[in-house]
Amino acid sequence: MSKLLSKIGMGEELSRNFLAILIVAFGGAIIYGLPYFRFDYYDVYLETYHLTNTQMGVFGSVLGVFGMVSYLFGGVVADRFSTRTILTVSLVGTGLGGFVHLLPLNFPALVCLYAFWGVSSLFAFWPACVKAVRILSGSGDQGKAFGFFEGGRGIAAALMAMAAVVAFRMGTGHMENQERGMKYVIVFYSVLTILMGVLAFLTVKDDKVEESERISFKGIGEVLRLPAVWIIGFVTFCNYVFTLSLYYFTPYSTSILGASATFAATLAALKRWFSLFGNVGGGFITDKIGTGRMLGLSFFIMAAGTLGILLLPTNKSSIVAFTVLFIVIYVFYNVNYAMTWAMMDEGAIPKKYSGTAAGVISTVGYLPEIFCSLLAGALIDSHPGVTGYRQFFGFLIAMLVLGIVFVIVWVKYLKKTRKETAEA
Repeated sequence: MSKLLSKIGMGEELSRNFLAILIVAFGGAIIYGLPYFRFDYYDVYLETYHLTNTQMGVFGSVLGVFGMVSYLFGGVVADRFSTRTILTVSLVGTGLGGFVHLLPLNFPALVCLYAFWGVSSLFAFWPACVKAVRILSGSGDQGKAFGFFEGGRGIAAALMAMAAVVAFRMGTGHMENQERGMKYVIVFYSVLTILMGVLAFLTVKDDKVEESERISFKGIGEVLRLPAVWIIGFVTFCNYVFTLSLYYFTPYSTSILGASATFAATLAALKRWFSLFGNVGGGFITDKIGTGRMLGLSFFIMAAGTLGILLLPTNKSSIVAFTVLFIVIYVFYNVNYAMTWAMMDEGAIPKKYSGTAAGVISTVGYLPEIFCSLLAGALIDSHPGVTGYRQFFGFLIAMLVLGIVFVIVWVKYLKKTRKETAEA
């Protein structure tokens, strides 16, 4: 296996640890099934739990608030404690929360559940994943490593989402009982997440991901003084606005263009298969041309594609064109999502600070979780029909353009640091 991977351009360290990276990747996809599946079944979720669009947005804000605090301190925890334990506890805890979701919960109870998921799936889990991938791959293979990591996440998410569609159809049955179908989906995600936690405990070896020396909470101060951390955080911020906005393309296709709920859920499942092209292909290209050029190109195509969707006629005749544009956007979005983490190596962030740096970057970069879903829900509720969506997507395009600006800052920063290094 290692010889085959070496032949396609992977370094020795990445080839040797390839399977471990895939296991971490699959866990990194499955854990987010429960906190975010509501977007794949947006209209059904609203009806089943008697919610407004604004209330749906509140769930995202709750995840964001708890995630913001969790990431900052969770990064230090990821640098100090067992990666295997962090992955296992996070996955099993998130899965158990899914079974709580089966209870007849009202809106305040659902808010509490999403707050719990904000800790269980975001605290130290994500920084631990980023740290693991950095350490399990060589410095010359960071783009490929994070490309395969995100590609693995995409494949796992695709398989999971398609199986969830089957579970939903089984639950609805001939009587089209969508509430029962929703419960089938929740059971599926809950069982799968717990099983993945068990698999992570059995397969992830701590000695492979604890090569850096442990640091104290004072390490946060050291990381905060690194300019690269802040620039990566701002780039991640703009990209994560798009991450959350992606979920609103699905209800746009149903409520504005007239697509069916099954079509929307199927598209949400199928789109993840295309992530592999962006993650892996983008990784190989980025290792050759640099993160700056790749990120800038991706931000531009994402903005242009979103504008193209807004210009389509608002009827069923646009569904095919919408699907094509959405897939193109999604491919380049996945280039960005993976390569922002490859920036850590290009920016010379010490590996011993990998978890802490990932936590700080995530704290800044994932701030949109607090307001993005709430903003979208409020705009859609206050401006029914296509107007609310156009306003929100206009905001999205502006954030993508801002992303291009931060990428330009990143390129100039790298030139400056390399010049200073050469002179020294």
